Amino acid sequence: RSVALRVGGPRPMTHRLLLGLWLVAVWIMLWEGLTIANALTGTVLAAALILAFPPRGSGRIPVRPLAALRLLGHFVVKLVEANAVVAWEVLTPRNRINEAIVAVPIDDQRDGIIALVANAVSLIPGTLTLEVRREPTVLYVHVLHLRSVEAARDEVQTLHRLALAAFPPPEAP
Repeated sequence: RSVALRVGGPRPMTHRLLLGLWLVAVWIMLWEGLTIANALTGTVLAAALILAFPPRGSGRIPVRPLAALRLLGHFVVKLVEANAVVAWEVLTPRNRINEAIVAVPIDDQRDGIIALVANAVSLIPGTLTLEVRREPTVLYVHVLHLRSVEAARDEVQTLHRLALAAFPPPEAP
């Protein structure tokens, strides 16, 4: 069963105002102090960003909570495994690095799913998303410890399948 989470307020104007306030607050925190100049500069930049990149979509993201927990669990397990492998590599004098760049085809065109998979891959030590190409969608992933090209592709595509299960397209509840 899926649940539709609403991102943003009920009205687009309210959403833009809250987004603008958040951007100004982040700007002030980055400058480590509230001054009139920081507040005005942050306000101008926030307005420019919101006008240049208006929020898109209905604001509803369908989420399957159990599938999202499976995705999170899988990611945490891979994170721990990869940290152990990289730590072992650092601590032992032998070099077991077998690096490669692997092209991984992705069947989804949704920006959010592609970004989720690409960032999850990059957050796992020993792998890094180098590039995302469109039409057809292909992720180019740098792998530090390559066992086989198919194994590397399968790991990324498993993350993709879990992300699709957790965040199905809006028309498929």
